Amino acid sequence: MLKYKRVKTATLVQGQETLVDMLGGMAGKNRKIVSIATPPVADHYLRVYRDAEQIVDFDTYLFTTGWTLLPMDLPLAEGQQCKVGIYCDSATLTATQITIGYEES
Repeated sequence: MLKYKRVKTATLVQGQETLVDMLGGMAGKNRKIVSIATPPVADHYLRVYRDAEQIVDFDTYLFTTGWTLLPMDLPLAEGQQCKVGIYCDSATLTATQITIGYEES
């Protein structure tokens, strides 16, 4: 079944990465992240980590009205944790929202 989850980051500070816990692998459930999205902002880079491994470093400005989701294929095993966030390379801005689509069986 396809599900969606949204989180809000803390205030984005220039030159810093702001991360949020997004989703974890659970016993008895197979979870796989299939898409991710955030508003397009110049000099903001979407980041995704599975445990300590960086999976995504994507310029959010590439998201457009015609292409709003970044397709993914990121399975989460039991005990694995997924963190998402933004690296802000411009002026400090307020918080932003990040949405993932994931399958769970």
